Amino acid sequence: MVATTAKVVQVSSDGGSNYFTLPGGTGEFTDESGQIDDTIFGATFGSIQPGLLGFAANANALYKGFAGYVADIKQVGTPVAFTTESMTLLSGKEFEIDDATKNLWDRATAVVVFDNAIDHTADVLNIDYLFGRVTFKTAYSVTEPITVTGESFPLTQLGKGRSFTLTQTAAIVDTTDFATAQTNGGYRTVIPGLRTVGLELGGVYDVTEGLRALLRARSEVVIEINPDGNGATGSQARGVFKPATEAQSGNVGDLEEETTTFSLFVPDEALMLTPFNWNHDALSTLSQAIQIIL
Repeated sequence: MVATTAKVVQVSSDGGSNYFTLPGGTGEFTDESGQIDDTIFGATFGSIQPGLLGFAANANALYKGFAGYVADIKQVGTPVAFTTESMTLLSGKEFEIDDATKNLWDRATAVVVFDNAIDHTADVLNIDYLFGRVTFKTAYSVTEPITVTGESFPLTQLGKGRSFTLTQTAAIVDTTDFATAQTNGGYRTVIPGLRTVGLELGGVYDVTEGLRALLRARSEVVIEINPDGNGATGSQARGVFKPATEAQSGNVGDLEEETTTFSLFVPDEALMLTPFNWNHDALSTLSQAIQIIL
């Protein structure tokens, strides 16, 4: 028998070469088999044949090392123009703007990318508007220096929040076939399908915050979630959302509470890399295991 104090739940992003322990306190692993009814005529008892096997694991984890009140939930303000800002190579052919205060770009304004002072926007494969990055096409040979012109968003607090729930899920797509199941011991195989992201913000109602107005106008809102409150040197999630619901409640003598939910919106933008993403700085205090999962 193993004491429960010895339990650890670890995750890996490199095929099992390196594992990192989740900073949590509960974990569960479940094996199960499909239940195939093979009852036949004349039987007086139901009969079950085990089918494909499957397993699942779940665990909790904490944003350990800091209290929840430091979290920042922000929305974009009025975009401000920037001109020929310098960029630095991240890896491959991906470059990132050097000024972190200008790395949330307005896609409604054309982003112009220069290589050695010559416009090479046509040679850009994709643009990460959420974190100020561009990736050049494989066939293009970069000369450097790389600079960029466009407009960036300042950020302001979103509502009078007291709590938030960010939910990220992926549909499960069954990929099992005869050959695979026959060679892996009869286990079901799956891959992640369509991903969904939702945000729920709970807080104190204030009409000047305009959350109900956002819903009624069906407004697009770019939101930043910064759990550790460290900004660009921490962990940041950014996404393009639209409000889905807004509700108020409160007892006599209490503050009026407001709960607003936002659903991810995917713009029809050819060069846009992604409508939602996380960025974990090297100085982030967020657990490496949680960073892998996010």
